[in-house]
Amino acid sequence: MIGLLIISHCDLGKEFLNAAELIMGRLEAADSISITQTTESKEILNEISEKINALDQGQGVLVLTDMFGGTPSNLSLSFLNEEMVEVLTGVNLPMVISVAKDRDRLTLSDLGERAQEAGKQSITLAGKLLKTA
Repeated sequence: MIGLLIISHCDLGKEFLNAAELIMGRLEAADSISITQTTESKEILNEISEKINALDQGQGVLVLTDMFGGTPSNLSLSFLNEEMVEVLTGVNLPMVISVAKDRDRLTLSDLGERAQEAGKQSITLAGKLLKTA
């Protein structure tokens, strides 16, 4: 099973995991890191390293972050490692659920692509959609 780590501003990642568990039940090998203004970069890098090591069960870890270019994303990128750690930005709940459903049967690369697609497909401008229906 591929590990799942969500790194976000404040408790966003923790709450995504809570919501996913409400829908799907308990998630194994999943955790989050919350970044605030008071968190030092060195502390965060150490915590990311520790959590990646703890979550990796031999198939790698997919790191989801909230926003490309933000601190969670920027710090996570230093852990990119082909076939061991992948980073996907723009996390949303459908993306987390997709990862939770598929991480025991896909490769890390395929899981990242599937999660990216699930995240994109879930974005809908309801007013525009309903006008065309």
